Amino acid sequence: MNPIQNIHIGSVIKKILTEKSMTITEFACKINRERTTVYDIFERKSIDVELLIQISHVLEYDFIHEVYFPTNTRVASRKILVAFEIDEDELEKLELYKEFVRLEMPEK
Repeated sequence: MNPIQNIHIGSVIKKILTEKSMTITEFACKINRERTTVYDIFERKSIDVELLIQISHVLEYDFIHEVYFPTNTRVASRKILVAFEIDEDELEKLELYKEFVRLEMPEK
């Protein structure tokens, strides 16, 4: 089942707004909308992505990933390649060498 179908985004936004203790007036001002529009947003089952990104920024909450792609429904894991230069003595002092060796060995 597609998780997006079961989400009422307006309710989630209202919940996060309440948790952040932000007033409707303050929120409306920060997203450049009228208070009546904010109440309309709370009633929406779906929302424009651009507006959702703006709301995410204002409320400091990643609605797109947390609501639509929660961790337990992700199919692929993310891999990040990090490259840095470090002296061998520093590597030993930081005890990172053991970790690098562990990472290079495939798990069985």
